[in-house]
Amino acid sequence: MTVKIVIGHRLGKGQAVADGVRAAGGEPVLIAGPGADMKVGDVMDAEGAVLGISFCGSGGAGAVTAKAKYGHDIEFGMRSAQAGVTAVEQGRTVLGFGFLDSEELGFKVTEALLKKLAKDAS
Repeated sequence: MTVKIVIGHRLGKGQAVADGVRAAGGEPVLIAGPGADMKVGDVMDAEGAVLGISFCGSGGAGAVTAKAKYGHDIEFGMRSAQAGVTAVEQGRTVLGFGFLDSEELGFKVTEALLKKLAKDAS
């Protein structure tokens, strides 16, 4: 089963997170270009992704937009990989972070998502 995770970074970055997603067995969908965080919900919808990760200064703009437009359950304002893991365990589908483009974040969030999906399927 391929699990798509959309990554949108306000400054057009996010490659380190994408590398972590890939290393953990997920399929990253990295949105190119500045302002990508605001497109997370749109790209999740188009790609059939189960999780979106949004990065901006406050950690909220892209996540709040995804909630308003598509009804995603969100958590935002996060500043650590562990906060993302907890949000995934609680069923959040869009995660909003401050600028935290790290491989560790991508890996841990994907690992938590895959565990949750396996548990939910059984």
